[in-house]
Amino acid sequence: MTIWRSAWGNKMKTIVINALSALRGGGQTYLINLLNSLPKGDFKVLLLVNSKNKQLFSQYGSDRVEIFEAIWASKSILHRTLWERIALPHKLKEWQAAIYYAPGGVMITTPPKGCLSATALRNMLPFDDRERKRFPFISIIRFKLWLLRFVFLKSYQKSDKVVFISEYSMAVVKQYMPNIKSKGVVIPHGLNSQFLNAEDSYDLPDTLKVNQFYLYVSILDVYKAQKEIVKAWRKLLDSNFAYPLVLVGPKYNQYGEEVMALIDQLGLQDKVIYLGKVDYEKLPSLYKSARALLFASSCECCPNILLEKLAAGKLVLCSNIDPMPEFGGDAAVYFDPYAPDDLYEKVMNMEMHSSVMNEMGDKAYKQALKFDWTNTAQKTIDFLVNIN
Repeated sequence: MTIWRSAWGNKMKTIVINALSALRGGGQTYLINLLNSLPKGDFKVLLLVNSKNKQLFSQYGSDRVEIFEAIWASKSILHRTLWERIALPHKLKEWQAAIYYAPGGVMITTPPKGCLSATALRNMLPFDDRERKRFPFISIIRFKLWLLRFVFLKSYQKSDKVVFISEYSMAVVKQYMPNIKSKGVVIPHGLNSQFLNAEDSYDLPDTLKVNQFYLYVSILDVYKAQKEIVKAWRKLLDSNFAYPLVLVGPKYNQYGEEVMALIDQLGLQDKVIYLGKVDYEKLPSLYKSARALLFASSCECCPNILLEKLAAGKLVLCSNIDPMPEFGGDAAVYFDPYAPDDLYEKVMNMEMHSSVMNEMGDKAYKQALKFDWTNTAQKTIDFLVNIN
């Protein structure tokens, strides 16, 4: 292997990033934005990919980013676990890796001498007993979340460095590991610039008109409170509220079907409209087409969708549960996501003051400008390659 001189030491740094578990959603979005925003410097990235996500990540290969497909590890979770535990340490030595970064939060690899390890906390559900109890008592997902808390904590103990994406998430882990700050850093996610510069109009269904509907984009799941939002809309409509609610996001479990059943039960088929999953690149124009935007999640590390909604320059009504206020600041109107009456009152109050709605939209856009992926990527790389 060619040896390079570097600003961080006596040779070029090789950063190995594990993307084996990034098979959908936020894990993929995080890595895509990180790769798109890599700063200049004497380092290169070797990205470990799964056969199932190779096609997605291959487009980011370059003279600075090498793609390595771990074929055997792609067969199952068990294969991946064994490969990371047994084979990966030898690969890291072969690649002369300076840092091994597993952003999925699980560190089971013991790097060779001279290679530091880093992981991240990007999933708060394992640490939130209240939210975990929203899942069925006897269910795989609830058991998995219970187990993950122990796995994550062991991973943070094992790792040399830990990336947190909110002050809130570091504070929660600090309750279990008082000295976590000595190896951790808070680096919030950035905002994809396409959400700040949306120009194309969204092709709305015939039943919807621009600026004449409220929009809630998020996966349908128990900690996203879509049921409570639907109940609030029933009360709003009973008060002659004029605007329909539009729900956007994939359904992965029974909760999504329960939301659909509730809509039918309350007779809201024409007033609560489910559009399903919308392609990521179309979201900016969809946000700008709405009258106001909702975000009712009660469990986040760094609420990416909230940042995207702030960038639309529209009124954002947001969950008041941490860490949402950490990111929304005074640029959002906060409500209790599990109290439909609270959302009802906040919406009615805003509609009575249209000038305030416009002012909040302006503040939301300015708040979004504080989150930049170029800055996030620079801080992340600096943290990873800094050996001190």
